[in-house]
Amino acid sequence: MQTAQFDERAVIGHFEARTRESAELFRKAVEVTPGGVMAGIKFFEPYPIFMKKARGSHIWDVDGNEYVDYLLSYGALVLGHGAEAGRKAIGSVLESFGTTVMGTPTELEVEYGAILRDIYHRGGLVRFTNSGLEATLLAVRLARAFTGRRKVAKFEGHYHGAVDRLLFSYSPPLGGAADVESPAPIGDSAEIDGAMLQDSLVLPFNDLESTQRLLTEHARELACVIMEPFEEGVIPGEMGFMRGLRRLTKDLKIPLIYDEVKTGFRVRLGGATEFYSVTPDLTCLGKIIGGGIPIGAVVGDAGMMGLLDPRGDKRSRVFHSGTFNGNPLSLSVGMATVEELSRRGNFDAVRARTDDLKRKLSAELSKRQFPHQILGEGGMFNIYLTDKQVRNYREARTSDLRTRRLLDIELISRGVYLKPENRFCLSLSHTADDTGMTREKFAESLDSAANPN
Repeated sequence: MQTAQFDERAVIGHFEARTRESAELFRKAVEVTPGGVMAGIKFFEPYPIFMKKARGSHIWDVDGNEYVDYLLSYGALVLGHGAEAGRKAIGSVLESFGTTVMGTPTELEVEYGAILRDIYHRGGLVRFTNSGLEATLLAVRLARAFTGRRKVAKFEGHYHGAVDRLLFSYSPPLGGAADVESPAPIGDSAEIDGAMLQDSLVLPFNDLESTQRLLTEHARELACVIMEPFEEGVIPGEMGFMRGLRRLTKDLKIPLIYDEVKTGFRVRLGGATEFYSVTPDLTCLGKIIGGGIPIGAVVGDAGMMGLLDPRGDKRSRVFHSGTFNGNPLSLSVGMATVEELSRRGNFDAVRARTDDLKRKLSAELSKRQFPHQILGEGGMFNIYLTDKQVRNYREARTSDLRTRRLLDIELISRGVYLKPENRFCLSLSHTADDTGMTREKFAESLDSAANPN
C-alpha cells in the first residue's frame, strides 16, 4: 500500500500560487465562452493553465513558468513544438502554392494519400477529413451504407469523438452500466436520447467470449464494430482478443473499424494495425498525421471506400465533402512528419526515450510503495495507481484517481506539464535531460504527499 496521501488544499494552494495570471485569464474567459474553454477536454480543476509559447519539448505559460511538455496537444506533436521539418513544410506551401488552401485537388492529396494507404491498408483507398472526429463519423456512415444496417457496436470506455452517434458509454458511471459482460448503452451527453441508444450496442473490451455472444446475437442488425485497439490509447487489446475479434467480425460479415486517432504513428509507425498484424476494414486517423495542423483520414477497403465516388449512382453513394479536406498545409506538414519519423532510428529513439521514462517513474513509485501499473506502447503511456491488473475501462476507473489527479497537479507546479489523469506523450525533441528532470520532479511530488508542508 502507498505510504502517504496528498493534502489536496496544499497541492491546490501550490498550483494557484504559481499560476495567478492563468486564474485571471480564466475569470475573463468564462465571460466569453461556456466554462472558460473552447473544448471540454481542455478544462481541469481548479482552472486550466493558459499557455503562451512553446519550443521543442518545452512550453511556457502566461505567468512565465516553463514546463517539459508531455501533453504535446494530446500526442499530435510527435516531432515536438515548432519542429524544423514542420516549419520548412509550412514555408514551402506558401512559397510553392502561394496560399494555404485552394478548394481543388492537388498533387499532395495523391502523394500523401498513397503513403497512408501503403502504411495502413495496401490495396485500399483514402479520404481526407479535417479531424479524427470527422473520420470516425465518416467510417460509420460508410459501414451503414455498405451493410444496409443501422446499429453500431463499440466498446465500453472507448472514445470516438464528440458526435451523438458515437457518444455513448465512453465514461459511464460504474454503478449504472449493468453487468460487465453485457454493458448497457449510456449516453455521455444530454442530447443522446433513448431512440439513439436503441441503435447502440456496448461490448466488453478484452472479453472475447462475451463479445462473441453479443455480436452473434445482434449480427443481423449491426452496421459495424468500432474500437480503439488500445483503450485510452494505452490499455492494449490482448493479442488473442484482437485476432479473435477480427476472425469473428469476418465470419459474421460485420465491418471492423479501428479508431487509430491516438495510436497512429504512436504505438508504431503503422499504429496498432502494425503492432497486432491485424488489418481492419477501415482505419480512422487524425491528430498526429498532420503534425500539428488539423487533419483526419479514413483508410481502408476499396469496396467500402468506393461508396464515396461522386461518379457513382446517387441512390447508393455516400455523400462526403469539406472545403478544407486535403488542404496543402495539413498534408505538407503531415508528410514532413512521416518523413522524419521514417528516418533511420527516429521512431525507435522516441520509443526508447519513452521506455526509459516509464522505468524511471515506476522505480520512484516502487521506492515509495505506491501500487501501480504503467501501460502503453511506442511513444506514450499512462500510470494507473492500483495493484490490480488493468485490462478495461472499469478496472481503470477503480484505480486511485484522486491521488493520480493530485500528483499530476503537483507535477505541473514543479514544471512537468500534462493534463491531469491523462497519458504522457513524448516527442523526438525530448532529451535525456528532460526525462532526468521529470524523474526528479516526480520524486519530489511523491515526497510532498508525505510532507505536504
